[in-house]
Amino acid sequence: MSLCGILFNGKTLISVVILSILTQIDWSNFSLQFQVNQNGLDFRIKLKEDLKILENDSRGETTNKRIAIVDGHGDKAAYTYMKHIREVFEMLGYEIKTGNITEKEDWDVMWYHDYTFSNEPFKSMAFKADEKKIVNHVPGSGFYTSKVSLATSGLQKGVPEAFQLPQEKTKFLKFVEANPDFLWVQKDNNHRNIQIKRVEEMDLEKKGTFVQRFVENPLLIDNRKFDTGIYTVVTSLLPLRVYIYEGDVLIRFCPKDYEPFDVKDVDKYVVGDDYTPIWEIPSLDQYFNKQKTSFKHTIDAYLGSKGLDSSVIWRQIGSIIGEVFRNQQSQMLSALQASQLKAKYFELSRFDFVVDDQLNVFLMEANMSPNLSSGHFKQNQVLYEQVLMSVMSLTGLAQHLTKETKETLLKREGSQNPLVSDRDVRIPLKICVDGGCNRCDSSLECELCGQCMTEMTADFLKSVYLEQLNRRNMRRIALDYSVSKPLTKEDRLLAAWLKAKCELDVYFLFNIGANCSLG
Repeated sequence: MSLCGILFNGKTLISVVILSILTQIDWSNFSLQFQVNQNGLDFRIKLKEDLKILENDSRGETTNKRIAIVDGHGDKAAYTYMKHIREVFEMLGYEIKTGNITEKEDWDVMWYHDYTFSNEPFKSMAFKADEKKIVNHVPGSGFYTSKVSLATSGLQKGVPEAFQLPQEKTKFLKFVEANPDFLWVQKDNNHRNIQIKRVEEMDLEKKGTFVQRFVENPLLIDNRKFDTGIYTVVTSLLPLRVYIYEGDVLIRFCPKDYEPFDVKDVDKYVVGDDYTPIWEIPSLDQYFNKQKTSFKHTIDAYLGSKGLDSSVIWRQIGSIIGEVFRNQQSQMLSALQASQLKAKYFELSRFDFVVDDQLNVFLMEANMSPNLSSGHFKQNQVLYEQVLMSVMSLTGLAQHLTKETKETLLKREGSQNPLVSDRDVRIPLKICVDGGCNRCDSSLECELCGQCMTEMTADFLKSVYLEQLNRRNMRRIALDYSVSKPLTKEDRLLAAWLKAKCELDVYFLFNIGANCSLG
């Protein structure tokens, strides 16, 4: 029921009671108005908007749903290969917009399959968005998702030797001369038509390609080569923050036995779309099918039965991913700053690794917008949904509060916000308590003291704090700064804060097996 009244000189001039008729009238077609003349005054009362709200309430509808744009190439992307993304958003109470998107759309989060910043209208929508909106791509992410850029980035570990063509043709030929027994594959950014070839069979003048050493001694299970997919999320470039999904991994086997080896039969050594799933591998049946263990724990159990320590693999993977982002941070940060993007951002990718028979780990590629469709293997649905739920929780897309309530709380002063207050990010550093920072410029560490902390530093520390609370099965990667120092002042501050926070509370420990000295 709604009672609308107008008071004039303390007397009720008009009163309108709207009850059951609200659900009977289509208010979108006309506007109800009252015109009242009193003492020469003209009052015009427009009730359409208020009555529309009441009409929605009477039908159990909500007017404050968050809106997610879920789209990609193809008219029905949100109902085919992006189906699980759409469904998880719907589970979280989002209204979904997809297909025929225009710049005029209202939205809170944009999840676009392709690279947002190269495709209209999504590019314009992202760059016009304010800091309340979230996009699922990071400017400059191509520096690590590009096969050429990643393979030839000069990483110190975990990537087989690679040479970009035709620029490094001479360098490659000299390397081949010194290492004549190595096998090589020529690849491009599409990562298609991969095959081992002799050097004389390769087109070394082909632009946009690279040659990479083939890992000849892969770890085999039932004579099958396999790769391991790790879901990875970057939530910030300044300071750099990277997480991996630790709840599980994706294991994919080649369609054919590795031995006897035949370079002409790529199904023996290339994991393609028609890979063999883990539940069809006989030696893993007792773990994955009978004991119902996860992909990751199935590999752990099998290797353990062979006297091998699988934790060696997971530690290498975390270290390699961390180095990839540290290596590319400068270029990505330049792209981000040049874009002047105001909206919040994150990027989900899948890093694919191969392990050799000595448990050495090699990164093969990083996939932007990894496949999250269970259309080919329905058994993967739960894995994809769990990844999405963790990602959406970590990035703040999954909320305990209504949109309006969160916005109201964020307007409070920092010390009065129950989501994360100033006190949550303050730590009792000895240098602060003992008066060593009476001058805030005495040292960089002083900027973590309460009286010296800037608003910008407090803001990114609060973001880290919220990510830690909301991460579910995401685990922050320890960035090893023992060899090279953090890139920016913000990275140095975060590393110092995390170390101190971890010593106070092991809940802030990085990935498993790490210690508080890392970061």
